[in-house]
Formats: sequence, structure tokens, C-alpha cells
Amino acid sequence: MVNMVQKKVADFLSDDELEETIKNNKKNCKLFQKLIFIRAVKKGYKVSDACDFLQISEPTGHRWLDNYNEKDLAGLSPNYEKVGRPSKMSEENKEEFFKIIENEDNLTPQRAHSIIKNRYNLNYSIRHVCRIVESGGYNYGKAYQIFSQKPDNADKELKKT
Repeated sequence: MVNMVQKKVADFLSDDELEETIKNNKKNCKLFQKLIFIRAVKKGYKVSDACDFLQISEPTGHRWLDNYNEKDLAGLSPNYEKVGRPSKMSEENKEEFFKIIENEDNLTPQRAHSIIKNRYNLNYSIRHVCRIVESGGYNYGKAYQIFSQKPDNADKELKKT
């Protein structure tokens, strides 16, 4: 790899500001490691040497450097939005499912599973059906009565002495 041009670090932060940012982010390990990498490259180390020192791969180092050059510090912060596989069940179907289970008495995970399987033709595991139900703010806890005729001085009358 002879005659390769070394990537430069954008001057978003001065050396003092970068050092201060590193000191303030010691508890955020991922961001701290990225800032150490940026400081090393900014001081003149090769990307490969900085990667070896931090024990990361070179493509990762180049990605961190490109993200910093494009988006400043925001490019170094981890972006956990939209991670994972998208759900097979659309948001409209989930809303409809939640309306259906509101009217169900004594809903069990097996009953919720059969509703999803029959109505939406989706075969989820029982555990995943439980996660879907919980994401709608529901649970499988035992129902309890709420007394509508509570006396005004119930706290005094029911107080243990």
C-alpha cells in the first residue's frame, strides 16, 4: 500500500476542547474509545497504528474517522435507532389487535397467539406474543377489584392500630 494518502481529521474541536471532551466522557466507554482514536489520528498517528493500539479493525477505525469528519461529535455517538429486524406485524395490525384484546375476558398467551395466527396469519412463539401484548401496555396479571364506594374516612377506619 505504497503512496496511500493518510486521511485527515476535520478541525471541529481544538486540541484543548478534544481533551476536555475526553475527560467528560470517561464513563461512556464506547464514545471514550472513539475520542481516543480521533485524538491519536489528529496528533499524527497513522490510522492503522491507532487501530492496533486500541485493538480495533482498520475498517472500524476508518468508519469512525469518516463519521467524525461528516457529523462532528454526533457521528461518534452510537445510533441505536432502527436496530434489529422489522416486525412482521404492522403498526396498524398491532393497534387492531390491541382493540380486540381489550374486549377479551381472561386473555391467556395461548388465546392471544391463536388470535394473531388466525386473524393475521402470523406464527409467533408464545414468548413473542407475550412481548407484543406487553408492548401495548397490557399484562397477564390477575385482575383485581376496584371498589367504587369507598368511605371518605377510609384511611382512619382501616388504619391498623
